[in-house]
Order: sequence, then structure tokens, then C-alpha cells
Amino acid sequence: MTYIERLLESFTKVLNEPWQATLSGQERIWFLVYDPVEQRKVDFNMTEFETVSIRSGKKWNKVSLKRCFPTWLSKHEYRDDYFSYPKYIVDQLDADFMPFATQFLKSELAKIESDHNTITAIYDVSSIYGFARLSDLLKSCDQNFKGRLLIFFPGEFDQNHYRLLNARDGWDYLARPITVQ
Repeated sequence: MTYIERLLESFTKVLNEPWQATLSGQERIWFLVYDPVEQRKVDFNMTEFETVSIRSGKKWNKVSLKRCFPTWLSKHEYRDDYFSYPKYIVDQLDADFMPFATQFLKSELAKIESDHNTITAIYDVSSIYGFARLSDLLKSCDQNFKGRLLIFFPGEFDQNHYRLLNARDGWDYLARPITVQ
């Protein structure tokens, strides 16, 4: 069995468990954790996750974070200066980009017609790496969706700590990890 097949099998097991209606927003987030070197294979097989979800009677939607940073930068009044002096952008990340990223995700989630039986896949999360913390972004949006958020997470999970791209210090989160068994 390939790595992706095992990941799909783990996802299917979690998907077919009974869904509790009383969970908090953070507890309704699932992290599909995989080795970052498998990113292209995961991307290529995204439709398999969708197919498994639909066969299980769930609705499927997806949101990419790939456009988040470029959209923010393209609208920034000092964008040309940042290309000449990239170190100056650091001051703007917490003050300006993080609120933009939060609003970006909230608006993407608002476009989706969802109910308690919906899976919304959030992918391309590595595209905000170094610009914003995924943990902060998810905490600010954990009440803005119904059903489950499925975070395609290239990183690792160890003892309730998540590490994006195996690089940053991990963070505790109440989300449900889905890992290769």
C-alpha cells in the first residue's frame, strides 16, 4: 500500500466515525498530517479525498490559501518598496497581514454553503509560512464554519504538537490529527 493510500485509509476511518454535534470549533478541525516531501502526491490525489467524502454522504468544499499573501501584497501601498527592501515587510506582517489573512479565510468560508455534514478542505497552508502563524489564523476563524475543516498539513504531529513543514516550534491544538498508521 502506498503512503497516499494509507493516508486515505486513515482519513476514511475518521470520516466514517459518528460526528458529534456538540464539539467546539477547534475540535471540529481535522489535521491531515503528512510528510512535506509527499506534497505533490497529496495535491495530485486531492480528488480522491473528495471522492471518499462524497461517497460517505458528506458535502465537499475546498479553500486554497495560495492567493492570500500575493493578494495582500499586491494591494499594499508600499509593495514596490518591499521588493527593494524586503526586511521592511516584517513590521507589517502582524499588524496588517494577519488581519488580512483572517478576513481572507473568513470571507472564503462565508462563500460556502455548509451545514453540519460538510467538509471544507483548507489546502496550500504552507504558502503563508513565514508570514503568519496557521495556529493564530485557525483560532480566529474557528467559529466561522459548519461541519468539519480538513487542514491539509505538511508537517508532523507528535504528542499533541503540530509543526508546519517540520520547522517551527509546535503548538498545542484541540484539532483531530489524521496520520498515516
